[in-house]
Amino acid sequence: MNRLYDLLDNLIQLHKALYTLAMHKKEVLVKGNVDELIAITRQEQKLIKGVTEAEAARQQVVKELTAQKGFALQEGTLAELIKLTTSAEEKMRLTSCRNELSRIVTELRDANDLNQQLLEQSLSFVNMTLDLITDTPEDDFIYGRPTSDTYRQANRTFFNKKA
Repeated sequence: MNRLYDLLDNLIQLHKALYTLAMHKKEVLVKGNVDELIAITRQEQKLIKGVTEAEAARQQVVKELTAQKGFALQEGTLAELIKLTTSAEEKMRLTSCRNELSRIVTELRDANDLNQQLLEQSLSFVNMTLDLITDTPEDDFIYGRPTSDTYRQANRTFFNKKA
């Protein structure tokens, strides 16, 4: 049971670290600092790998604990283990860990949703700016002759003219 509590504490700490990074990422997105955003993304990948490993270990420990009690579980969830636990103290401790983990995961999900919206807005702004810079006048496209020199001039974009 101690191994399970250690794994749950590790999962909670990893999720808290991810939440802290998500909050920092929000500031970086608002400032538009791409280099720092890349560094944060790398840190997130390492933490996500740790969460994946800890979660797999947690599921395995829960399955082993339930097997010791004579039950076989498919999912290996804490809710299933809590139902099977007879000790009131362990039930309270497991429930407390599950609630803390649920709370931090919900906060992390909300922070990631906000960051996703910031990224989409930023990408939309970049696309709009590129469209404004590279857009060709439609009048020349509709009324111009495709083989004439004025048509070719009109199709040159801002970037083509500068290059």
